[in-house]
Amino acid sequence: MNASLLIIVGLIGIAIGFALGMAVASMRPTPRGETGPSVPTVEARLNVSSKPTPSKPMGVEEPSPLPAPEVGTGPGDVAVAAPASHPSPVNPVSVLARALQSEVRTPIPAPKSIAAQIDEILQEMLENSTLESRAIRLLELPNKGMVVMVGLNQYGGVEAVPDEDIKGMIRAAVAEWERRVSQ
Repeated sequence: MNASLLIIVGLIGIAIGFALGMAVASMRPTPRGETGPSVPTVEARLNVSSKPTPSKPMGVEEPSPLPAPEVGTGPGDVAVAAPASHPSPVNPVSVLARALQSEVRTPIPAPKSIAAQIDEILQEMLENSTLESRAIRLLELPNKGMVVMVGLNQYGGVEAVPDEDIKGMIRAAVAEWERRVSQ
């Protein structure tokens, strides 16, 4: 069951890839002098023009247009005049490349909360200290405000922390933050 489902999905993937490849190949312009397979339009098959012929005022003669080269004049092809000037086809790969190369604006980082600023200072102070291995963090949590994390234990504020050394380190970090902000 699984093997047959995998084969079916694989065949569908191959069919989609083939169809996309053909679509991209048909959008590429053919070099001058080469003619690709001709697909006549309904108007060309019925020899009917879809454009109404404008009426011209009497006595005004229009210059005769130059004959346009014929495209697709092989056996079984319908002779269709090539347009005098046509817009180049849109290459989806170049459009995607231009979109990817466009200027990407980097978002302006949100200002850090006071707890995050103090925590940065605390982490600097904890480096190479005896309390470094205790995993002390200051966080600002929604609906809880600032909390102190010591390992996996969470405390509602500095005063709730039972260890006096940790309290002292946090107070020193707060004092350093106040000093930096006041400068």
